[in-house]
Amino acid sequence: MLATAGAALLLASCSNRPNDLRDNRYYKDVDTPATSASVEPPAVRPAPMPAAKLSEPPKPRDLAEFALTAADLATEGVQRTGTADTSTLARLPDCDVSLGSARAGYQTTWTYPTGATVRQYVAEFDGPADRVVAAVYDGLKCGKYKEMTVRKPVMAADGQVSWCATSTKQDICTAVKADGQRLSVVSVTAATEIKAQQAVTRIAPLAATALERNS
Repeated sequence: MLATAGAALLLASCSNRPNDLRDNRYYKDVDTPATSASVEPPAVRPAPMPAAKLSEPPKPRDLAEFALTAADLATEGVQRTGTADTSTLARLPDCDVSLGSARAGYQTTWTYPTGATVRQYVAEFDGPADRVVAAVYDGLKCGKYKEMTVRKPVMAADGQVSWCATSTKQDICTAVKADGQRLSVVSVTAATEIKAQQAVTRIAPLAATALERNS
């Protein structure tokens, strides 16, 4: 009986303790918390910044898109002469005026049945082309250059500059117009100044429209 009573008391005293067998803590001091050494996380190096890409200048457009076409000049009765020249012009023969430093150029020639000619030069610059037009206007002050008499240039409200240059051999009238970074120079060479002037007056608006149509 004493043995039975002692066993009963032992079970009763154990029944009030938690089941520490699951983590083998039964014989451990429950008042002493387990400690673990703190571990520093490994230092993370920042990812290197990607190298900055150098900005490249935009590639020049195909300037044929901005030049006069056979359809544009259909009413003039001209025929294309030769192939297009993609070199740039540095100067004009009138007063040896500068045309700036273009990064691309496009030159075409058209011929009338009479032998008169239409020449167009389209150029593209890194900056606004109207600065080139202003420089041309200011540079046409020579009055005479070699055998050519250079008329005073006229600047229209839209910024176009036009003038004529005459000699005993030929008469040339020219119109220069800018649109953004592009420039158009149209020159008509004819037997008389009045014929050259009339032709360039008709063609200059067509060239201005061509210069703007693909902008």
